[in-house]
Amino acid sequence: MLGSSSVSFAIALSTLTLISSEIVEGSRPVLQRTIESLFSDRSETVYPDACKWLRSSPRQTKICNRDPGLEETIDIAKNQAISSCEDAFRYDKWNCSLVFNNKPKRNIFNKIYRETAFIFALTAASLSHAVAKGCASGSLVKCSCLNSFGKNTVKEWKTAGCGDDFRYGKRITRNFLDFKHAGNDQIADTLKQDVLVGVEAVGEQLREVCKCHGFSGSCTTKTCWKRLPPFSSAMGLLKKQYHHAVKKKIVNYTTKRAITPKVRKRIRKDRKSLVYLQKTPNLCGRGEHEWGERGTDTGTNSFTLLQARSFYRQFVVTKRSVEMPGSAKMPDPG
Repeated sequence: MLGSSSVSFAIALSTLTLISSEIVEGSRPVLQRTIESLFSDRSETVYPDACKWLRSSPRQTKICNRDPGLEETIDIAKNQAISSCEDAFRYDKWNCSLVFNNKPKRNIFNKIYRETAFIFALTAASLSHAVAKGCASGSLVKCSCLNSFGKNTVKEWKTAGCGDDFRYGKRITRNFLDFKHAGNDQIADTLKQDVLVGVEAVGEQLREVCKCHGFSGSCTTKTCWKRLPPFSSAMGLLKKQYHHAVKKKIVNYTTKRAITPKVRKRIRKDRKSLVYLQKTPNLCGRGEHEWGERGTDTGTNSFTLLQARSFYRQFVVTKRSVEMPGSAKMPDPG
């Protein structure tokens, strides 16, 4: 009798622990955890999970198990996003650092700043781009070579061409970030909008590429497919979105209560723009290296960096004689 009661107590305790862990796990949706993990982890740490490059959720583990090539694609997307960001913002006040002004408490993911919105869009865009390219290269087995003839063999790709499957990349990105369980509050809506803006920035870069077939250089048959340019093209669009991002008024800053339909309708406006909720902290410090985690103050002559200074340089013009060519010396006025 005592043994059965202890077993029942153990089962009840394990059930309670499981429920509490699910509540804690659910407090931060997969979408947020995934983006933060991919962009924050600058190391080459390999995790024992199926996706390897991040601590994956059960859903993400299933997705990675279905296509073994996806883990390498995720690594490509991660490095592509970080390197593109650092290259595009190397002369700006914010240089893709994870904290503002070297202050750990001012982590970029603590709130939804303009920069946070950009990172969510950038990482999602890089993932969809890498997956679409992976379909064309053959590194992913669950997607096909878009608009090619016959089977997916390298020989036929050279003959007929192979399109980048952006639709599959978009679908995998949404599924991998678990859109359905991202939440229904303003924070979730804001981050989901930023992710979609990033993905659509890649889709806008799709271009039709054609190849002629025929005798003696004639174009009796023409094969066309869709091809994505290098990721830098989408990066240019995203940086414009960053500079034109829209700040939304916080109407319900909570992760548990759903907002009203009236407020949701107002939030759905400007769906094509990046949106954020909090103003970026002042990035201009008086110290020598207070604006950027990696020390943006590198002595460059970039005007953008000069704008980040919170001090003014005094240029002293000394009075001296100015010698004009072919004329006598004239005193400098003043």
